[in-house]
Amino acid sequence: MITGGGRGIGRSVAVACTKEGANIGLTSRTMDELENVKKDIEKIGTGVKVVLKTGDVTNYSDMDKAFKEFQQELGPLNAVIANAGASSKKESHDFDPAEFARIMNVNVLGVFNTFKAAYPVMNKESKDDKARFIITGSAAYNAVMPKFAAYVASKWAVVGLQKVLALEYTKENISFNMLSPTMVDTRLLRGKKAGDGQKPPTVMDPEELPIYYIFFLLPESNKMNDTIVDVNEVQVVRKVIAEAPPESKASWEVFSPYFEQKEPGLAQSTRKLKRLIEFLLKH
Repeated sequence: MITGGGRGIGRSVAVACTKEGANIGLTSRTMDELENVKKDIEKIGTGVKVVLKTGDVTNYSDMDKAFKEFQQELGPLNAVIANAGASSKKESHDFDPAEFARIMNVNVLGVFNTFKAAYPVMNKESKDDKARFIITGSAAYNAVMPKFAAYVASKWAVVGLQKVLALEYTKENISFNMLSPTMVDTRLLRGKKAGDGQKPPTVMDPEELPIYYIFFLLPESNKMNDTIVDVNEVQVVRKVIAEAPPESKASWEVFSPYFEQKEPGLAQSTRKLKRLIEFLLKH
């Protein structure tokens, strides 16, 4: 199940997951957008089930109703992606308090409401195949951006929320992990210009991101918990993999010494992401 599933990252992840054979639930405030995503999925012809529900992540009643209906139509949920987001750019002294609160509510309260509503209907039966709760964060947690006070504050706050959840539910079969891209060609970043083919080269396409979400949905990530993936950093790892001689990427054991010699700093900073890098070597 994906919040913010009507466009941008949510849409791209939804399409990618259904290509892998997953039944999926999507929620957004706008049914028209959700129906367009469903039509795109149906054109692919995967035969999976796609269930759509409108709702506002800042309204717990909306989320509670949506998740109960998802369970009725799809069964217990194996994974939830808290992806809905909001942002605004303005000098801090000019920021309207109501707008600041709106962004905090979408990006923090929205994640909390999503988890609270999802918890009773998640499939927590297997230690070997845990339920997944994945948060779309932001590299603004690592690299503070001026004039984005509310957005940056919210992305720091949601890191703290993940850490609490990961500790609190450590004895239950749920993992909590976060993917943090920097700039993605979505309406959140570029407004109505998103997808016009004129994005700066430093901005990612939404279609570049699903591989990371799919990794966290698969058995390879089952033991990972409270991980924060700096997507732009791992994109550099993918470039190293792409440029490596074929014999150097046959396995992690072969690639690791090559990686450490080629990019020692990067190898050190991504050492906790061994499972993800192994996955990228295979895919």
